[in-house]
Amino acid sequence: MKSIYNFLKIMLFIFCCFNTFGAEKVYKIVTDINFPPFEFRDKNGNLKGIDIELLEALSKDQNFKYELLELGFYESLKALNSGEVDAIFSAMTITEERKEKYDFSSPYIETGIVLAVEKNSPIKSYKDLKGKVVTVKRGTIGSEFVAELAEKYKFQVMYLEDSLNLVNDVATRLSDACFEDSVFIKYNIANGINVKIPIKEEKIKECGVMVLKGENKELIEKINNGLVNLRANGVYDKIIAKYLNN
Repeated sequence: MKSIYNFLKIMLFIFCCFNTFGAEKVYKIVTDINFPPFEFRDKNGNLKGIDIELLEALSKDQNFKYELLELGFYESLKALNSGEVDAIFSAMTITEERKEKYDFSSPYIETGIVLAVEKNSPIKSYKDLKGKVVTVKRGTIGSEFVAELAEKYKFQVMYLEDSLNLVNDVATRLSDACFEDSVFIKYNIANGINVKIPIKEEKIKECGVMVLKGENKELIEKINNGLVNLRANGVYDKIIAKYLNN
């Protein structure tokens, strides 16, 4: 009887090991919320955007599975830092400072930081921001840049969590100006948001998929290989053109 019991234990152990090692990896990938043209929900509630379609195309090209979570920018960073998720796919700016803590895929888009003001605003320079209320998204590369400008040009900085609130508040004059990603601002202007860009964009950087340093190297490799293929077969250009050629 004891030998049968031991045999069953061994078989159960083998079964569990087989399922553990044989199960296909499903990557937990997080993204921002309402950050067009990178990710947003259309009028029917469908998730759209450059990041969304590019991730789907990459997964098909490289045959990997993923679970996509909309957590917002700040919460995405927290989830990645705690190891709860595998990667952030949300136009993450590649910087030397971030490279100390994170690994990045090859770049898939380039963008900068711009000042946006209401369409009829008299603001034409950073000097004109003196005494004004300027918003920026918390925790971004832009927020660091704006903090430096605020000290120099003496304006008040208000930190928000959602990019759409930034631009909508400016459009409705709830705030005097905002700083955000240039691709985001230009996309909103092209789609009727009542703001303008009075100053040329700054801090132009490349963006990629971000993982914790030393983790998920196989995912980064799949994304890099997939980007090469999607650029070669024209899928990448079609996705970019769909959202940026307005």
